[in-house]
Amino acid sequence: MSNSEPVLLVSRHNQPRGSCQRGRMQRQRLIHRASYVVVRDLAGRVCVQQRAADKHFYPGGWDLAAGGVMRPNETVGENLSRELFEEVGVQRQFSRWQWFFFTNPHHQVWGALASVVVCPQAVSLSDEVVAIEWLPGRDALLLPDATPDTRHALSLLLSSSS
Repeated sequence: MSNSEPVLLVSRHNQPRGSCQRGRMQRQRLIHRASYVVVRDLAGRVCVQQRAADKHFYPGGWDLAAGGVMRPNETVGENLSRELFEEVGVQRQFSRWQWFFFTNPHHQVWGALASVVVCPQAVSLSDEVVAIEWLPGRDALLLPDATPDTRHALSLLLSSSS
């Protein structure tokens, strides 16, 4: 999560356009790729993760999906797998996802959205996550401190599931 971490940059049409350091991407609001993995249990509850206080974007906020920025040398499947493991300790391989574009005054991102079903006991905390809660999806969307990009991702997933 270093500001010098390399990040894959893409065009408005999601075509690769090189890379830069995370800090520059954030300062200049450059379009990049990131992964979003909605983690659910068999009852359909969503695993929401409270972000560490040292996160640059939305410190202490609640993520409604595990994920993070894509590195220039990663495939989408590798990024989904790596971020899921780094944030909640779950190992999975991905061959399917859906793309979405999200923009707000803070960032612009092409997101690769996937989901997994796990037993809650399989999920663990990491350096990036300080608390975990399991909530019905509609309740998770109502969290006042939910990060806007993960709220959008979960909303897309729930609307495609109904």
